Order: sequence, then structure tokens, then C-alpha cells
Amino acid sequence: MRRVPVACLILAACGAAADSPPAIDSDLWSLAAPAGMHRWIEIHDRAAVPPGGIYHIEVLERRVGDPPWKLRHLAPHLAVTTAALRASVLKPLRKGSVYPESFDAAYARWRELEARGAAPVCDSRIDLCLEQAQP
Repeated sequence: MRRVPVACLILAACGAAADSPPAIDSDLWSLAAPAGMHRWIEIHDRAAVPPGGIYHIEVLERRVGDPPWKLRHLAPHLAVTTAALRASVLKPLRKGSVYPESFDAAYARWRELEARGAAPVCDSRIDLCLEQAQP
């Protein structure tokens, strides 16, 4: 019988855990951001999303050092696949929730597009979808 050192098993387990996609168990997540900026998402109605379903998020940004109220809505609404969300988020956050008015209006417009079969859904990383949405 071949013996494997315990340290190797622990490192292998930690490596596997680090490579696995995060469980989407929080409404607020940080995203990669340009230097000097904080960027995050807020997931709306996360509990209603079925496994593998579409998440409806708001993408927000604020300069490092700015007060919490001084933020920018990069995307008041973005529909994203579970895979796109997992490929984009870095870590859950405890603070950063905003009033939903901007999201609600943009989500209503998306629902109108969905009814016509023309609603966009981000299926790559969120940063790439934001770039594609820029005029």
C-alpha cells in the first residue's frame, strides 16, 4: 500500500476548493476593477433563481475614498447566466446595497424585450458584457 503524506492531501483538497466556482450564496459580490476603483454587483431576487438559471444584477462602481453615496451605476440591470456570474465574482461583500429604483426601471425594460424574444443575456464574464454594451 502506498502512503501519501497528509500535507499532500490537504494541499490537494485546498487546491481543488480554490479552483471550484463559488457558491452564489450572497447578494453582494466584488468584481475586478480598474486601479483606484471599487466595483461590485448586487443580485436582485437571488432566492427565486433556479439552479442554472438567469440572475438579474446591478453593476456598481465607486472611486476608492469616495463616500458611499457617490457611486456610478455601470449597468442598472444585467441578466447573466450562472456560469458568467461564477466566472466574474471575486468574493462576497457585506455592504454595498443600493436603492432599487434604477434596477427596477431597467429590469422592466428588459422584461419588455424578453416578451419580444430580444432580451440580452450575458453568457461570458460581466466585464466583457459591459464592454460590449458600451456605445
